[in-house]
Amino acid sequence: MKESSVLTNQELYDKIYDGIYPKKENIMILVCAIVIASIGLNMNSQPVVIGAMLISPIMAPVQGLGMGLATFDARLTAKALKLLLLEAGFAIVAAAIYFLLSPITYASAEIISRTQPTIWDAIIAVFGGVAGMIGARQKEPNNIVPGVAIATTLMPPLCVMGYGLYERDASFFFGAAYLFLVNVSFIMITAFIVVQVLQVSKRKVVNKDEEKKRKYLMIGLALLIMIPSIYSAGTLVRKQVAQQNAQSFVSQEFTPFYVLKQEVDSDNHELVVDTIGSELSEEQVAQLQAEMANYNLNDYQLVVRQVADSDSLSLQDIDRYLEEKAQETRSISDTRPLSSAAANESINRQQEMIKRELFSEFPNRITSITLRNSETRAGEETGIVEVTPSGNVTEEDRQAIMEAAEKLTKDASDITVNLTD
Repeated sequence: MKESSVLTNQELYDKIYDGIYPKKENIMILVCAIVIASIGLNMNSQPVVIGAMLISPIMAPVQGLGMGLATFDARLTAKALKLLLLEAGFAIVAAAIYFLLSPITYASAEIISRTQPTIWDAIIAVFGGVAGMIGARQKEPNNIVPGVAIATTLMPPLCVMGYGLYERDASFFFGAAYLFLVNVSFIMITAFIVVQVLQVSKRKVVNKDEEKKRKYLMIGLALLIMIPSIYSAGTLVRKQVAQQNAQSFVSQEFTPFYVLKQEVDSDNHELVVDTIGSELSEEQVAQLQAEMANYNLNDYQLVVRQVADSDSLSLQDIDRYLEEKAQETRSISDTRPLSSAAANESINRQQEMIKRELFSEFPNRITSITLRNSETRAGEETGIVEVTPSGNVTEEDRQAIMEAAEKLTKDASDITVNLTD
């Protein structure tokens, strides 16, 4: 007869019960995991954070709470709760010490993202809890429980709580604490339900009224914890919609201008756009403000910050922008480094200056700028700047580009500018 690959109900109970004994080794592993996760959050590195969650032992007491409540085992429940609080306390203190010693203490995107839990975190915890109990029932070692630990992110919120403690910032501390509470509660509640479905034997005799009362208590707890996350999810959705609308607005209405960056300040209802190149008049800004209504941004104020110094625009910015424009038009950008490795350094600098000045003056009217080197019959080195105007430019635009190029090359006889189709 083939041996079953899953544990019996009693074996499952024993496995979870044995897993909640406090061990020095587990505490040390937890501290190591917390430090690794804190480094990952500090350096904005998701792979490091994931690695830390893989070695974290914090799932065991959460499952123990669900098992203890479902089987009316007060001793198991108390031991699991005690271990969870102990591990959480060690984790928060270890994270706070790390940030105290770390030379980098700014709030990275990874840290900030752990302070605003939403309903999706609760949903992930629910399905993660189901998967975790299924994994716990398997006799053979598997990666289900570690996978659940990653998906439900139990470790990072504790690290952020430590960060909030170090910074004495209540918003970070309590935001992360709520995320940890959401994850722990819904994994526990799901474990409670799975144990009920599996009909694991209760550890004391209970009547139906007492059992029904506990089920209602778990439902009430779930609803109470879920309400703030629903509100947070609504806020997040509104921010994302505003971001998408703003991106569409800028890409459609700012085509004559080079946009360095755009930011949506949802708290102050402002869309901040940094531009360089042709200066926007007050009438143009007012017209753009009126157009925002067509992108569902009626309640947003447009703030245009114009960078007057074209030297602040790096060649890397220009190349990145031209590459993005080429992808939009599904063409290949010809912008590339000088072809000659031994090119004259003075010519190179002049070519780069011409490239910057032309692009700054005619943003969105140039598809690509190619820098080349050539050699005359006399062995002298010359530079060539090939400018490809956008397909929709007028003859006047082409003439203006050539006039600007002639001015830039007036004192550079060894550099020529050509317009290509």
